[in-house]
Amino acid sequence: MTTPLLSVKNLSKTFSRRGQSVQAVDNISFTLNAGETWALVGESGSGKSTTGRLVLGLTSASAGEIAFEGRPLAGRNAVGWRSVRRDMQMIFQDPLSSLDPKRTIGYSLEEPLIIHGAGNRKTQVAEMLEQVGLRPQDSARYPHEFSGGQRQRLGIARALILKPKLIVCDEPVSALDVSIQSQILNLLMQLQRDYGLAYLFISHDLNVVRHIADSVGVMYRGEIVEQGETAEVFAAPRHDYTRYLLNAILPEYPDTQGETRIVANG
Repeated sequence: MTTPLLSVKNLSKTFSRRGQSVQAVDNISFTLNAGETWALVGESGSGKSTTGRLVLGLTSASAGEIAFEGRPLAGRNAVGWRSVRRDMQMIFQDPLSSLDPKRTIGYSLEEPLIIHGAGNRKTQVAEMLEQVGLRPQDSARYPHEFSGGQRQRLGIARALILKPKLIVCDEPVSALDVSIQSQILNLLMQLQRDYGLAYLFISHDLNVVRHIADSVGVMYRGEIVEQGETAEVFAAPRHDYTRYLLNAILPEYPDTQGETRIVANG
């Protein structure tokens, strides 16, 4: 049996806000294989972005296990995390989150290579810019000189520069015009084919997920209420909340089966 690239088991995260405990992620489990896309969908406040941060170690879990290539991530020291950071990267909704506005694009793309001791950095930066549809000479420019779609290409380039195995994509196209969304999604799929990447794709938009994901998990109030192959979930949704989300893009789906109406309040 093939070991999943990423395995999440009984993962939970509780935050304390104003003296109240908030269960952001509640006992979720899923696996992601190398070269595949597993999408996590839900509305704002469902816990999907927190899940992405937990996977990358940017937030500590309250309970549960995360394993990468069969090896647990919990308990790693700084050196241990550095070794796995090369293989796990993130694409943000706002690409400026990963780009220093005061630095050239060349510097921002070289920085991870410097941290990890990579050589031939100028050449790698030039090649990566071409891979994402930009020009090598763009390395001398600054983030504010690019359009929104171009900045997202730069965010993708920075995530990909270390040749990771897994990229967490947190709403990577939600801030873009529809025509630009299509271009970025096509780029992500092409890069996946070229590099054998696995994506944990976080989105509220089922239209986007339908085009890019092999499998999908539907998240509601911190829980994964339904998961399976994307085509199967779209064709025969089992949970009321899944039908509620699908109804927003495919009117032939009723919100419910005639009993309990799902109220989405974040």
